[in-house]
Amino acid sequence: MFNLSELQHEFMNHLLDKKSVIAKNVMEQNGVPVSTRLGIYGNAYKVRLKSSIENDHEILGIYLGDDLFDLMAAGYTASQPSQFTSLRDFCEYLPEYLRKTEPFSATPIIAEIAEFERNLLFAFDAGNAKRSTIEDLTSLPQEQWPTMKLRFHPSMQIHKTHWNSVPSWQALKAEKIPPQQEKLDAYWLIWRNYNRITEFRSLAMDEYVMLNGFLHGGNFADICELLLEYHTEEEVAVNAITHLTSWLEIGIISTFQ
Repeated sequence: MFNLSELQHEFMNHLLDKKSVIAKNVMEQNGVPVSTRLGIYGNAYKVRLKSSIENDHEILGIYLGDDLFDLMAAGYTASQPSQFTSLRDFCEYLPEYLRKTEPFSATPIIAEIAEFERNLLFAFDAGNAKRSTIEDLTSLPQEQWPTMKLRFHPSMQIHKTHWNSVPSWQALKAEKIPPQQEKLDAYWLIWRNYNRITEFRSLAMDEYVMLNGFLHGGNFADICELLLEYHTEEEVAVNAITHLTSWLEIGIISTFQ
């Protein structure tokens, strides 16, 4: 007789199609064979995981079509059995799986679409935090501006792409035919707004450099130095304040330090 831990282990082996002796601990009931009873649980487990992928990656599923989506779901479920207490995290490794596994790896935009959807979900699920306002910025003494650093809202992310995955995602979301896969090196800002709706937009290179500089601990003086690559010395301060103001308006700055 197995103890509870052993029973759980054997049952999980059965669900994952591994060698298992769980059948020895299951009885036939109302004329239903043991194999049938266990098969019901095994099928339900796989269906639930596939449903989780469908829910979290709706646009990816549309891009792939039914046959490729079924192939992906079966392959990912077999190679990455769930180790999480929440199904929300089950697809954490899906982008990496798609980058490395044929036939999906031959079309790199597929992994990028999956990663984009993961980041949208992360932004939606991120914790709450204070959102600073323009009044908070203007109240800072002038002498503190050069050493000013930022802490961003937990939902804020920078998403990098090498292909036109985001325009393709947008087209499918609008029920339009997506463009053909093509190279597109770009940066995207993703965040959850005041109304708890996830938003995103493309980033110009100077804004990306500014955001990335703050994320890596730079202060306002450091950031202005970086912006000299994109603007004249006279334009740097204006452009920096313009970006700061836009970030405050959409609520991605948590605090000034």
